[in-house]
Amino acid sequence: MIKYGNLTIDDQRIKGSQGKTICPNCIELGKTNIKDTCLSINKDKKLFNCHKCGWSGYYGEIITNSEKTYKKPNIGNLTDLKDDHMQHFSMRGISQKTVIRNGIKSAKGDWYSFVYYEGPEVVNIKYRTKDKKFMQAPEAKPTMYKYNDIVNEDKIIICEGEFDALAWEEAGYIFATSVNQGAPNAKDKNIEKKLECVYNCFDVFEQAETIYLSVDSDENGQRLQRELIKMFTAEKIRIIDHLDCKDANEVLIKHSKDKLKELFESAKEVKIDGIFECNDFEGEITEAYRTRQPRGTTTYFPNIDECWTHRPGEVTIWTGYNNEGKSLVLKQLLALKSKYENWKHAIFSPEEVPHSEFYTDIIETYIGKSADKDQQKYNNYMTEYQLKEGIEFCNKYFFTVYPDEDHSINELLSKFSYLVRKKNIKTVTFDPYNQIHHKMKLGEREDLYISRFMAKLKKFAVDHMVAVHLVAHQSTPLVHSGENYPMPNIYKIKGGGTFGDKADNVLVVWREFRNTDQSNTAVKFISQKIKKQKLTGIPGEAVINYDRRTNRYLINDASPFEATNTEQLKILEPEILKHDEGLHPNSFYEKEQRMFSEIEGDAPF
Repeated sequence: MIKYGNLTIDDQRIKGSQGKTICPNCIELGKTNIKDTCLSINKDKKLFNCHKCGWSGYYGEIITNSEKTYKKPNIGNLTDLKDDHMQHFSMRGISQKTVIRNGIKSAKGDWYSFVYYEGPEVVNIKYRTKDKKFMQAPEAKPTMYKYNDIVNEDKIIICEGEFDALAWEEAGYIFATSVNQGAPNAKDKNIEKKLECVYNCFDVFEQAETIYLSVDSDENGQRLQRELIKMFTAEKIRIIDHLDCKDANEVLIKHSKDKLKELFESAKEVKIDGIFECNDFEGEITEAYRTRQPRGTTTYFPNIDECWTHRPGEVTIWTGYNNEGKSLVLKQLLALKSKYENWKHAIFSPEEVPHSEFYTDIIETYIGKSADKDQQKYNNYMTEYQLKEGIEFCNKYFFTVYPDEDHSINELLSKFSYLVRKKNIKTVTFDPYNQIHHKMKLGEREDLYISRFMAKLKKFAVDHMVAVHLVAHQSTPLVHSGENYPMPNIYKIKGGGTFGDKADNVLVVWREFRNTDQSNTAVKFISQKIKKQKLTGIPGEAVINYDRRTNRYLINDASPFEATNTEQLKILEPEILKHDEGLHPNSFYEKEQRMFSEIEGDAPF
């Protein structure tokens, strides 16, 4: 058993020098179960890393080639740096003072050498030519370049090459070092040879407070960066951005020492998965400030707009009693966005199979007449030309999803993701919740499953920037004959109140007088929860009426489908205003301002 901080790592199940075991940090964070072995351990090097939560570290003295005997390099063939070599260093911004201080010498022929010291002892020599040929002293100890400059330092800069470490020294940062063999190849499976110099100096880096990474911007350099972050933990690392340059030496040549100083001072912390700060979103915040925050857009029912509007990135639940029109209201609002703004929609609606009947329903709403030949005698039968027009409309804007067997949330989201990317879908609809094949974990409570399910929907909405709609039935109450059902309640959705807690918006479609007056076609649209009230709407209600002949909902006996411009929409209600994204009422925003203006006294700020 390994004690690391206040946690204990069980390494007894690992038989060889390396393997996987349970991550105690994941257990503490609630990210996994006791059967998941996601923590990799290298017993030889005393290193561990969790591939799930990112927890990693070093738990003892590292065991590297401690029993291996290295050969001391022969320095007898080295001479003071030749003039042409010195000129080469000068062209790369490295002064004679720095060359002398670091014992850089010339060797036979075109070779010059970087001498690797540990204390007074020479442990390795790296030979190089101006045209980038390399070799090292045979069987010498792999160590870090400028080792003596980083021992007992609180801050250390790790570079990919000797010239980069020397460039930092020119800028005044003596505590710069370099790996001795460059970065590992981006695709290498075994990188221990390339990182042996780091392992051999592990304790030097372990005692430092902060490690700065100044590696190349290419794939190999980024591989080195990832490996060093994993080895020394993200909390300890700072990343130096070379801007338009490949490495630190190019910054020195192209810009100046002062620019290197600026880059060091502006080094960034490693981005840890799942943790954010305001600067991460500065661009989005500034853009929203300069233009406008992303408000919901019109439903083309002005009275509904006060209660709720379409807003991408949000999850909206539609609830109500069976057969009171919640699906029909939703489909009509989607069709209006298609008619006026070319929105495309993807829908999973197994209760409306065969698909032909689903599409016929939308066609009738779009055309405003019936596709049932029996309606011919009532002069309410659409022409074949109108039918084709409706088919073209549906073919362009509506896509149904219905996998052969697997109706799990993961499979459905996979299909929806494909459509969003290929067809530029704006909304995704699950109608209804109870037709999805739910896969609860063994012993999982339903409320915890629903919470997990809703989190998936929210992530999908934000990642794909689409509006997600979920139709969920209301629990039907017991009522006496001649009584109406009570208003549907956000916490009476079948499955429990977690739906309402996790959704951005909860909308109710309610035929208040259905049980006592079947002829009454009034439908109440009620928004019981609006999370972003400044941007989406203010909780409230609106009344619309269903017209069976046209399969449409009306306001003031008029249908938004017949309005083709701002002036015609004003007939429905005079608060429609036009803005850059199309027709959009802002009456709910004005209502909010009136609410604030009624508050007496000074503002709290």
